[in-house]
Amino acid sequence: LAGNVPASNYVWTFNTGGSADTTAPMVSSTFPENAATNVPFGGNLSVTFSEAMNPLTVTSATVILTQGTTQIPGTVTYAGVTAIFNPLTPLAPNTLYTATITTGATDLTGNALANNYAWTFTTGAIPDNTAPTVISTDPANSATAVPLNKKIAAIFSEAMNPLTITTATFTLANGTTLVA
Repeated sequence: LAGNVPASNYVWTFNTGGSADTTAPMVSSTFPENAATNVPFGGNLSVTFSEAMNPLTVTSATVILTQGTTQIPGTVTYAGVTAIFNPLTPLAPNTLYTATITTGATDLTGNALANNYAWTFTTGAIPDNTAPTVISTDPANSATAVPLNKKIAAIFSEAMNPLTITTATFTLANGTTLVA
């Protein structure tokens, strides 16, 4: 303001940042994997992205699970680079599902996935926890006058593993004496 000038020019240097991020994020991995079979039907699904995503865009509107044309309701959580889809009810057994991440999911700079990312998986069967039973025998229980050369048989309530039907698991006894 007094009219004085600097004694010499003052020079400084600086570098600008890199170019703007224009690279679309990608899906790095999924659980279950594409085309997986026997997937437990009581668990969650997850998707891992190639970079941090805008958590406001990773929601149940962009992470979608369907069975045929029916959308499966669920909640989505996101942390780090992983989104987790939690179905509100257990998935059905022996059923093909399609999971999709839409282009509405964006990274932190607003880049969307280049295309919707979809994968399929099939759930497993309901585990059989019912013990088999013997439903009939030949000869019948308490039968009399059974021929000496009669073949002994038991009919089970379901198919049995033949390797478990042995002389140790299927026995014939005369009183307390085992019959060969």
